[in-house]
Amino acid sequence: MADGDYEVHVASNGVDGLDKLRTAKKPYSLIISDQRMPDMSGVQFFSKAKDVFPDAVRILLTAYADSDSIIEAVNKGGVHLYFTKPWHEDEILLHIKQSLSKVEIMTENKRLMDLLKNKNKELLALNKTLEKKTEEKTNDLLIQTEKLKDSYKNSQLILDGIVRTLSKIIETRDPYTSGHEDQVAKIACKIAREMNLPEEQISFIHIAATLHDIGKISVPSEILTKPSMLSTLEKEIIKTHCKVANDVLKNIEFPYPVAEIIYQHHERMDGSGYPRGLKGEEIAIEARIIGVADVIDAMASYRPYRPALGVDAAIAEIIKHKGVTYDSVVVDACLRVYKKDTNPNNRPTMN
Repeated sequence: MADGDYEVHVASNGVDGLDKLRTAKKPYSLIISDQRMPDMSGVQFFSKAKDVFPDAVRILLTAYADSDSIIEAVNKGGVHLYFTKPWHEDEILLHIKQSLSKVEIMTENKRLMDLLKNKNKELLALNKTLEKKTEEKTNDLLIQTEKLKDSYKNSQLILDGIVRTLSKIIETRDPYTSGHEDQVAKIACKIAREMNLPEEQISFIHIAATLHDIGKISVPSEILTKPSMLSTLEKEIIKTHCKVANDVLKNIEFPYPVAEIIYQHHERMDGSGYPRGLKGEEIAIEARIIGVADVIDAMASYRPYRPALGVDAAIAEIIKHKGVTYDSVVVDACLRVYKKDTNPNNRPTMN
């Protein structure tokens, strides 16, 4: 504001001044009044004017400087400044400028505070909207999660049904080994847990172990149930069951390489296994576990061409070939399982 660039309104007395204040179209920044006026005093005028424009700076002009009058002006009229007559023009102009600057600062501060309050209201409203949307989205996600869980459970039930059905097919082809697949699965899973493998991995070891002999559906039943030793040709026919299993299962979309694990379960660490002669780390750990579990149960159980050899003979077999044909870590885990849990028939269980 340039010097002297003020919009000034003049009133002849206090009543006229109050009327102008009450009918003003915009707020006054500064109100100056004499103490001695007709009809009402300056203090009386200010006591009413402060209710009309509480933010305006109020300056009282008086010829009397007694303390009682000043106290009354401050308490009743809310006067900010007072000047006693005669005053110096430069002094009063300086105070007017300072007062107007103060009012401008207070006005701007009030504007910013009001703006801040409005923004806070907007933010609160937006926050409530976002909370509502987040709650709705969360509920939607929870619903979708529950649907996915239900879908996963249904998929697992279907998968379990398929596995059990395939397992039964194997048993009907070779009734003498009935229960072998289930027992190998139990032993393999217990070895896997002893090795601290993740539960998800163990669940697919269970599936692969349960289906490890499914390839025998292509082997003639007379070979599977033959009560005497097999010929070289018959042994070679038996060996095809690993590849047949892979061919049967590779087109089923398991969330884990079940077909490949079964394909490898007769491979041996020194490369002496079949059908591909894989060695060491080329063989999946799951296949190495199932391979040991398969030997344990096969040797401990009855077969048409020989009596059950017993679990001690099976344990002696894997110890003898530990680190050669059988993985050392898997054998050690198997031995710990055997020491912890054997049933009266001397056959490791998962119970």
